This record gives sequence, structure tokens and C-alpha cells, in this order.
Amino acid sequence: MGINQLIESMAKLLKLHKSLLELALRKTGILEAEDIQELSQLLKEEQAHILAIEKMEAERSKAVEVLSPARRLNEILHELPDGQRETLAEIGRELQKVIAEIQKQNELNQSLISQSLKFISFSMSLVAPPQDEYNYGPNETGGQGQSLFSSKV
Repeated sequence: MGINQLIESMAKLLKLHKSLLELALRKTGILEAEDIQELSQLLKEEQAHILAIEKMEAERSKAVEVLSPARRLNEILHELPDGQRETLAEIGRELQKVIAEIQKQNELNQSLISQSLKFISFSMSLVAPPQDEYNYGPNETGGQGQSLFSSKV
């Protein structure tokens, strides 16, 4: 284990994050199409990606720990040969860029979900207006409440 392991784990992290970005972009289309089944399948894929990223991050941490137990990656970079340092720095920049894009896409997806929930809430309020009291109070007699459908039909 050493610098090659670190470069390899960083490259795999980058690949996994790019794949996660593709899923986030796909999720936007699915949310716009309101396809619940496809969204459910995509969420399972997304969860698998997140687990793989966590595993790869653990490997990356272990590789950094082997190189220098008490220091961080940024501190180690300055001591590496130029070729390896540039490779790691480039992967790091690309990874930061992809993570920023994922965050931006996730914010858009969150906004779409919020809008959908507001629309559902609005639609529900049109069908069954909210009642003032949901529980019986101390002066309530337990009389018949309003029903959406007539049982006398």
C-alpha cells in the first residue's frame, strides 16, 4: 500500500461520484415525469452508490494513514514526486467539481419534491377541507360529523 493505492482509490472515488451525478440528473427527469416506480428503483441504485463511496473513502483514508499516520492528504501532497502530486491534485480538483455539481442537482431535486408535496397538499385540501377540531373537546357530545359522502344514498 502506498501512493499508488491512494491514487487508485481517489480515481475510483471520482468515477463513483460521476456516476452518482448521472443518477441525480436522471432523478430530475423522473421527478418531472412523476414516475414513482422509476424513482423507487433509482433510489435503490443511489443507495448502492453511496455505500460504495463510503467503502472507497475508507480505503482512501487507510492509504493516507499508511503514508503518514498523523497527517492529512494536503500535507502529504507537498512531499510527493511531481508526477504523482499533479495526478492527485487533478483528481482532487475534478472530485470537488463533481461534488459541487451533485449538490447543485440535489438542491434542484429537493425543490421539485417540495413543489410536488405542496401541490399534493393543495389538492387534498380541495377534496376534503380541514376540520377545525380533530379530537373531541370537553363539551363535545360525540354527534355526527360531516362526511364527504352521503350514507343515505
